[in-house]
Amino acid sequence: MRMRRWSVLSIALMMLVTMSLSACSKNENESASTGGEGQEKVNIVFWNSGFATIDENNKAKKKEDFYISQAVARYEKAHPNVKIDVQDVPSGDELFAKFQTASIAKNGPDLTVLWSGSYMLRFKQFLEPMDSYFSGEERSRIVGWSATTEDFTADGKAYGVPFGTDGTFLLAYNKKIFADAGIDPIAQRPKNFQEFVAMLEKVKTKDITPLGLFKDSFLHVPDYWIAQTVDIPGLDSLVKGTTNFSDPKLVNVMKGWRELFEKNLVIADDSVRQLFIQEQLGMTVGANADILNFSKEMGDKVGFMKIPDFSEDVKIHDGGPGGVGAAFVVTNYSEHKKETADFVKFLMSKEEQINKIKSGEARITVVNDVDVNEYVSDPLVKTMQDMANEPSTIFWPDNVYPAELTSEMMSLQSLVSSGKMTAEEFMKKIDQKRDSLLKNK
Repeated sequence: MRMRRWSVLSIALMMLVTMSLSACSKNENESASTGGEGQEKVNIVFWNSGFATIDENNKAKKKEDFYISQAVARYEKAHPNVKIDVQDVPSGDELFAKFQTASIAKNGPDLTVLWSGSYMLRFKQFLEPMDSYFSGEERSRIVGWSATTEDFTADGKAYGVPFGTDGTFLLAYNKKIFADAGIDPIAQRPKNFQEFVAMLEKVKTKDITPLGLFKDSFLHVPDYWIAQTVDIPGLDSLVKGTTNFSDPKLVNVMKGWRELFEKNLVIADDSVRQLFIQEQLGMTVGANADILNFSKEMGDKVGFMKIPDFSEDVKIHDGGPGGVGAAFVVTNYSEHKKETADFVKFLMSKEEQINKIKSGEARITVVNDVDVNEYVSDPLVKTMQDMANEPSTIFWPDNVYPAELTSEMMSLQSLVSSGKMTAEEFMKKIDQKRDSLLKNK
């Protein structure tokens, strides 16, 4: 009996010791994960594909001199329990593959920047909806939410936060070349595709290539004409298969695309920026960074205009492709979703958007409570900001299409421009690809 009682006492004593050690261990772990004032330490991993950390024109510029490094320092100072681990990653396909692999294993970042629209929404299963983190007032001061919602509407369920705007894609023209051809493209703005062609043909008579496009400018010109013909809800109908790309109105757009090349009115080459600056082209395309560079290099020699409407009965007039091309996304497997969303809100705050503009790393913004004119002296920047906020600026159509559909378009469109495939054949193939994607969904 004594032995049995001793055993019971021993067991009880051992249990007390074990509980005591467990409590000590627990306290030690809590101490390791709390800040100096008892706050839990939070480490947020940010895969940065959107903010500059290298200046190709100034290799001496240190990483801490860039906006994002300074913003992180300000945030960490105000939130001493939070550490933002910024890891630079490439954007585009390389990031998509890396993000998907890591997210399947649930060891990806807390935060990253993805291309908006369908590029982002393909990862919806890994993304935290942002609606509960932003009040109506906070959401209303940021434009471009439709680029982040699953139904591409401004008040839809948002899986990201607008990162920045590409502005409106414009046409830049050489004033002297156009004047020599007897054209004022602003006063005599083409009202439809036929008038646009007539204008380019006049420039061609001066023995100069009228229009220079990038190799991927299918996304900037005919794809925009398709979008303005059907409107954004119409693009959604095309994607869902309730309407077809082989609609005669849309086939006419591709016929127009072919006509530009058939009449030798255009070249498609990624060197067109330099050719335009060298005054070897009458006109070229460009986003806000290109427009500012053309203005800097050419001064008063360059003018700007929107891409002409394809026809007078399009649903969206006097616009252009552009808008929010990327978005912040928070992963739904993050252990610090709220803290990560708070960091995004900090970056989108009025103060930080002003700091970003002052840094010179951004010219225009996606918030409507910052007047860029107060911080940038170039009046062209104000024009670009105003255009970016116009409802006629159409969110990039390729960001609405499934990525596989965009790839199909890009792989086949050159066959149309070169005359190896008819416009009708092209559009039927796009319908077939869309139907195949829907069937396998």
